[in-house]
Amino acid sequence: MAKSLIIVESAAKTRTIGGFLGPDFRIEASLGHVRDLPDKGLGVDTEHGFKPTYRVMRDKQATVKKLRQAAEDADRIYLATDPDREGEAIAWHLQEALGLSDALRIEFNEITRTAVESALEHPRRVDMDRVNAQQARRVLDRLVGYKLSELLWRKVRNARSAGRVQSVAVRLIVEREREIRDFVPQEYWRITALVCPADRPGDVFEARLERVNGEKVDVGTIADEAAANQVVAELRAARLEVAELRTRAGTRQPFPPFITSTLQRDASTRLGFRPQRTMAAAQRLYEGLPLGGDTPVGMITYMRTDSTRVANEAREECQEYIKHTWSAQHMGAGRRGAAPKRAQDAHECIRPTHVLHHPDEVDRQLPGRDHADERRLYRLIWTRFVASQMAPAKLETTTADIAAGPHLLRASSTKVVFPGYMDLTGIPRPEPKAASENGEEDGEDEDLGRALPPLREGEPLLLRDTTPTQRFTQPPPRYTEASLVKTLEERGIGRPSTYAPILTTITERRYVRLESRRFQPTPLGEAVTEALVQQFPKVLDVDFTATLENELDDVERGDVDWVALLTGFYEPFEQAVAEAMQGMDRVRVAAVPTDHECPKCGAPMLQREGRWGTFLGCSKYPECDGIMRLGRDGKPSLPTPRIETEYKCENCGKPLILRNSRRGPFLGCAGYPKCRTIVKLDDTIRGRLDELGIAIPAPLPPRGKAASDEEEAAE
Repeated sequence: MAKSLIIVESAAKTRTIGGFLGPDFRIEASLGHVRDLPDKGLGVDTEHGFKPTYRVMRDKQATVKKLRQAAEDADRIYLATDPDREGEAIAWHLQEALGLSDALRIEFNEITRTAVESALEHPRRVDMDRVNAQQARRVLDRLVGYKLSELLWRKVRNARSAGRVQSVAVRLIVEREREIRDFVPQEYWRITALVCPADRPGDVFEARLERVNGEKVDVGTIADEAAANQVVAELRAARLEVAELRTRAGTRQPFPPFITSTLQRDASTRLGFRPQRTMAAAQRLYEGLPLGGDTPVGMITYMRTDSTRVANEAREECQEYIKHTWSAQHMGAGRRGAAPKRAQDAHECIRPTHVLHHPDEVDRQLPGRDHADERRLYRLIWTRFVASQMAPAKLETTTADIAAGPHLLRASSTKVVFPGYMDLTGIPRPEPKAASENGEEDGEDEDLGRALPPLREGEPLLLRDTTPTQRFTQPPPRYTEASLVKTLEERGIGRPSTYAPILTTITERRYVRLESRRFQPTPLGEAVTEALVQQFPKVLDVDFTATLENELDDVERGDVDWVALLTGFYEPFEQAVAEAMQGMDRVRVAAVPTDHECPKCGAPMLQREGRWGTFLGCSKYPECDGIMRLGRDGKPSLPTPRIETEYKCENCGKPLILRNSRRGPFLGCAGYPKCRTIVKLDDTIRGRLDELGIAIPAPLPPRGKAASDEEEAAE
């Protein structure tokens, strides 16, 4: 009989921890939450202190029974759920569901022998302040989601839900789209020149026009082609000489270690991973992979964190690695960076559990496609962490100001004096300063790596060529997943564990769609946002949502009572919902004109919202019922032609027609909907159709909810 029972969240953890704890420990998994609010109904007693009604989830009843039996056989019980607010709540729910009065809570930031043994030496009781913070969030989200969703179901056709945080995220996307629509481009011109020393015509370098008649060049300084041509003419007529040379020493710091948001952003930018994919791969790395044997090895620290703190042991191990691999000069002080709003600092950054697990070795020990995501993400995490502990790069920038009559040209070059962390990451190529949206690309200095020829002050120069370039101011870019996560973090909306679910939810609800990896609001998303902002300006206010997050953190610290927090929010919210139920008119989702023509009558098509999602419908409906489906890329596709075959319906004798659906092609009666006969395509029918030269189409792409084959084919 096992003396101690350890309950973790996932089955993968049981294998990893079981690999280095002896037979005195039995390890079982709760498989996540075991209790939650009921699926139907509010589940919160708003009249009596917002008491939630928790139920053991239907799919967890067998798990709870198994855990209860294991607990009865154990002398000591440890609740080892994840080391965050959600994990603390799961530990409490386990304690309540299993009737445990003396269970001990342990937590570890990494699944290594040292970390787990240390946690077992320092157990504690469940922290009810952290539990109450999670309860407050869960109840808040249920109150807002339940009440607003019920309102939307009645007032906005096809609206599926609303949420305290998701609706604010949609609002950000909608408002950005409106900025883009309202944007008026402004013309401006930039001028570059190719110059060389008068006595060395081969030493050509590029200079940018910096000042015009003493005025710094900015948008609007050279507003049209005539003004640009005038400046070019003056440059060609002017005498050029080096007016001033300046050399400045500088440094380039490595980026701090990853936190949840920066990991999601960098994985999106560099690997093309969506946040959910990033977090799934990170979860597997945290829980353990079979590195060089059957026993899983925890590869990274806990992946839901907003802290860049590094444990002393990990820092020392990394410094030794850096010294051994490069030199003592490459050892740095450790870059933490600026903490995001409300950073808890309860956990470490996201880092490798052991820096000696080099990505190249991991690639060799985890070959094949099964762990491809984990290998790529681990390399990203490992490189970022090691670089953060390395010395900054030392740079030297030379700037040459070139007098050209009443104007001034400027040329710069930056060389690397000591690469520091760039010996690991590589020295970036010169790139324009319009850097990536996460602001974390190394190529942020367009002069890095460029060289100027030897110059001296007063030296005459020759103008070899001038290039005026017409430009227009650009609207703000649409949000990518990376830039939206960054904005949510900067504005204090949500928590590290919520970013990926938020982005998934707003897409699944069809409030936004991703086109070319950028978010665009759907007409449904715009209609819902406008209605909610009008009726609930406070709930949809970005700053108010951030303030609520701060107050939830205050609950976790024990500074605010969670029931008082809910009371202050709910009373005005409930009144606003009641008023909206009575006074809010039904909202029409706008049909958006498109450039596509109806395949039936040639009339313009309108983008509409239907039960199954966004589609294109004929503008002459109901006179014409032509429609076009939209693929996952947002592009329309013509409906599959209905080809009459030689086969007859056994019920009514009418021809069977080759049709298509998301379950695949089939033969359907031409008498549909009066006759609903369907014949599946067996090998004999497929062979006969092939003999007749009738191509069998591939199944249509899947959609949200299944309909019958005939209903899909008849859309």
